Amino acid sequence: MTTRALPITLLPPWLLRMLRPAPIPADWTRACAASIGVGLPQVAGLLTGRIDEAVLASVGALCASFSDLTGSYGYRLRRVGLAAILGALGFAAGAAAPGPWWAAAIVLAVAVPSVLSSRMGDLWSSGGAHMLTFCVVATGQRSALPLGAQVWWFFAGELLVLAIIAATWPLRGTAPARGAVAAVFDATLRMFDAESPITARQNLTKALDNAHDVLVSGGSMSRSRVRDRLYLVYTYATPIVEASVSLAHSGKQPPERAREALRELARCMRTGDLPPPYRPGSDESPLVRALDRGIADLVAAFRRAKLPPVSGDHRERFRLTFGRSTWAQVCRMLLCLALAEGIGLAAGMDEPYWMALTVALVLKPNSGSVFARTVLRAVGTVIGVLVASALIALVPTGWLLLPFIVALAAKLPEALSRHYGLFTAVMTALVLLQMSQSAQFFPAARLVDTVVGCAIVLAGGFLLRPLHRGPALPSRFADAVEAVSEYVSQSLAGVRHGRQALRRRTYRQLADLRAALQQELMNPATAATAESWWPAVIVLERVVDAATEKAVRNDAQDLQKAQRLVSTMRSTTRQLRTTPGSPADFRDDLDRIYARIAEPTP
Repeated sequence: MTTRALPITLLPPWLLRMLRPAPIPADWTRACAASIGVGLPQVAGLLTGRIDEAVLASVGALCASFSDLTGSYGYRLRRVGLAAILGALGFAAGAAAPGPWWAAAIVLAVAVPSVLSSRMGDLWSSGGAHMLTFCVVATGQRSALPLGAQVWWFFAGELLVLAIIAATWPLRGTAPARGAVAAVFDATLRMFDAESPITARQNLTKALDNAHDVLVSGGSMSRSRVRDRLYLVYTYATPIVEASVSLAHSGKQPPERAREALRELARCMRTGDLPPPYRPGSDESPLVRALDRGIADLVAAFRRAKLPPVSGDHRERFRLTFGRSTWAQVCRMLLCLALAEGIGLAAGMDEPYWMALTVALVLKPNSGSVFARTVLRAVGTVIGVLVASALIALVPTGWLLLPFIVALAAKLPEALSRHYGLFTAVMTALVLLQMSQSAQFFPAARLVDTVVGCAIVLAGGFLLRPLHRGPALPSRFADAVEAVSEYVSQSLAGVRHGRQALRRRTYRQLADLRAALQQELMNPATAATAESWWPAVIVLERVVDAATEKAVRNDAQDLQKAQRLVSTMRSTTRQLRTTPGSPADFRDDLDRIYARIAEPTP
């Protein structure tokens, strides 16, 4: 047994994190939407003989399936709807290219708004990525259909998936992130009544580990306010779990008020409702007091995080969040795409778009370590090409190949959520099988194109590494805290002149900080360090939102109180620059500052 485990234990931790799929449960509504959306056009095409139209609709359905992530019903509709519109616009731009040189120019032009959209929120980031991806795909399409017909059939496939998602209203379920966090409180309650305390504590540990994996590994895209709130709850749950374990170990039972509060927290995590304020009792037991304090702190933090966003806040973030790191990503994308298109044109390749497609997918903003994605993309493509080659060689095209296309489409949503390498393998095999239905296709050539594309990404990444790297997270965080303290000072003091420009600069700096955090969070080598900073960044953003709300409502603040808050933030900045401490300590300081800013003015 020891010798079998030895090769795995010798692997570095960052490599294990990169290779290990996230333990996220399958979402059957997404699997059904993808399989029906991709398979139904293929069936219609085989029945009517209109294979070109069927392939275009199937590719459009694939575009919509890429953007469908597990979440609330409204969130899924908005995300897929925006991705469908922007994906169709990108496809139309790529299909309209009259020649290869024009195609390269159009791809480079579309790349700029695609990267910039990554700073406009999760929905726009996804839509912008699809716009570039399917613009590149369209440049490689060889269809005899008119341009209008190509775009229409592509958009029809997207609308089909959107309609299937809309039809899942009766089957909508709790998102895995909500259920995973709620399971922590359920497991805590069961521990008090369990016959086997050891087994109950082990189940509680599993619930905590699963919640961590779902929140961190599952959030490979841009982070949402809902996921941020759930992660804050997860971090605040630690004192509750520690006090509960201590109570169970001592053989004591918590008071009924604590049990009811834990049940209410589990329900609110699943539904998104606001829990009522928690009032601790007057128990003498230190363990019960610790449990009461933990529940009260968690409920208070969750209620503050659930405050509605300030009017105009998202408009400011939408318009003006393009900092230095954003333009560095634009330059890197343009350089690598230009190299890919240039090599394809210089070599006279028949289908050079696959190299540019590799660049677009690997360099997609807000998606983590470029090195990790490049390696996983290469490995996944090799596996996908081998699978597709075997199927094309052994199974005739047409009806016999259709079940394999549907099966791969059903697997695609789960692979997208769990692991980028697995997703690449499934996507590569699926696209190759789709294309083989309408024309003779050579999968081995796609493998060479992918390897060249990955080499371009690595070379371009190293060329722009000094521009893109930036300072370490503590230094970035110190700069952001300093900018926020200046903005808070003007907002609470009622200063109007120059406050709007300062607000725009502050939001821009926070956007750069969030982008740097996301990149480090998805990098297996730095994920643990970045994760420790994540809660503090979330609270820092809430501090700015609360200060903006005070300024918008013209709430007069006590000048001495404002000065004390700003002084505390500047002291935090000095500590970060000189003797960086625990990110949790800074999170607690910022949380207290946020609570004092957000409290109603008497």
